[in-house]
Amino acid sequence: MKARAALAAAFALIAAQYLWNAAAERAFWGYDEGGHAGYALSIRERGVLPDPLSGWSTFHPPAAHLLAAGAWALAEPLGPRASLVALRLPSLLGVGAVALVVFSLARRGTGSETLAGLAAALSLCVPVAQLSATMIGNEGLCAGFTALALAALYGLQRDPRRMRLAVCAGLCAGLAAATKYTGLWSAATCALPFLRRDLGRRGVAAGAVCAATLLAVAGPVYVRNEVLAGTPFPMTRTREPMRGGEVLLTLRPRRVADYVTVPWDCGRYPYVTVVGAGGLWTGINPAMQSVPCLAYAGFWWDPFGVRATRVDPEEGLTWGVLLLYAGLVPTGILALGCARLAARALRSRGRAPEAPLLLLCALGAGSFVGFTWLAPSLAAAKSSYLLPLLAPAGVAFAEGCAALPRPAQRVGTLLSLLAATLALYAFTVGTVFATSSREISLAYWTSVGRALPGSFIGEAARRLLE
Repeated sequence: MKARAALAAAFALIAAQYLWNAAAERAFWGYDEGGHAGYALSIRERGVLPDPLSGWSTFHPPAAHLLAAGAWALAEPLGPRASLVALRLPSLLGVGAVALVVFSLARRGTGSETLAGLAAALSLCVPVAQLSATMIGNEGLCAGFTALALAALYGLQRDPRRMRLAVCAGLCAGLAAATKYTGLWSAATCALPFLRRDLGRRGVAAGAVCAATLLAVAGPVYVRNEVLAGTPFPMTRTREPMRGGEVLLTLRPRRVADYVTVPWDCGRYPYVTVVGAGGLWTGINPAMQSVPCLAYAGFWWDPFGVRATRVDPEEGLTWGVLLLYAGLVPTGILALGCARLAARALRSRGRAPEAPLLLLCALGAGSFVGFTWLAPSLAAAKSSYLLPLLAPAGVAFAEGCAALPRPAQRVGTLLSLLAATLALYAFTVGTVFATSSREISLAYWTSVGRALPGSFIGEAARRLLE
């Protein structure tokens, strides 16, 4: 009972911090928040989806932005701050859904409510989750739909004839794919429970229903992209002013060595940009050309400085280095859990309930490598692109804890709790770093709006930064 009460208190604290951050942080501090807000406002004002290549973020599938447009319409009479919170709620709820799925699957896998609760809490405290959950965008919601699809696939692995789970998996994976392109990883994973010889007629029917549901939900998005943009996956990153930002964060083409080396300087200066006196940008940190280095720093820190201010570099470096090294223990436990899950999946020839989680990780990691190779900008290696893997990571962490001897488990869980607590404190608005500058955000996104006429970005900045 004491452990259960402690977990309940921890989750209440984390929920309060999430809500506080969503309300206290100024608008347009997060990854492309201005572009996402303009996308939502365009839907709200015009009543139709914008052309995929007409704005900053309009190439994204529209599910999150449709929800954001509706939330904005409901909250706007209450003022800009209420509108801002409403726009961030889809992301917040999505990451919350991830934690619920982690708790459920980890408890089934380990049989321990305590380890499952610890894994779920850690999933919420990891900086990449905190940042993604409290910004206007689609990454948190996509991760939530992906996690819900995995929960259904977990059950389908045990019995692929369960029609309700097949519908649920297809629906959630379809919504993930209709929210962000990375949702296609869960769409592909839906095939796994039905790839067996002993499927039977009911299993075949369930697989067909799962596929039909998925296509009905996500198919129109990609057909529309093909019709309007000539490709199912349009991107605005090659158009101005987005292209200029990509160029600024490009050092050189990728090399194979960028995927197999981790420079020591990554741990000493965990920022993408180098900042001099007065917070002026003086260049790019070459250590961040290492993809694993930048991805890891993005999990446990904020290397793009969207929340962690770089005006006072020494303070940022202190917390950045501290969180990077504090994250080594939970990351190591996670790796042990992944190995344990992989061994179980191999022994069962892919029949283990956790096999879909591993397949999703393989698809996500492979796509991330391919995307970062084709797009050499450091912005292409943001760890938030891997947020759909948060649920498998949480389950793997619980499995890793369960595999440790009791003394090592105690030490590992305590150190992991310490890392989570430090991250939660560092990224609570008002504790360490100041909120973003209203004047700079308004000036920047207003200028972007002028460069993209008809995008509603400038109007969104004026409404939310009053």
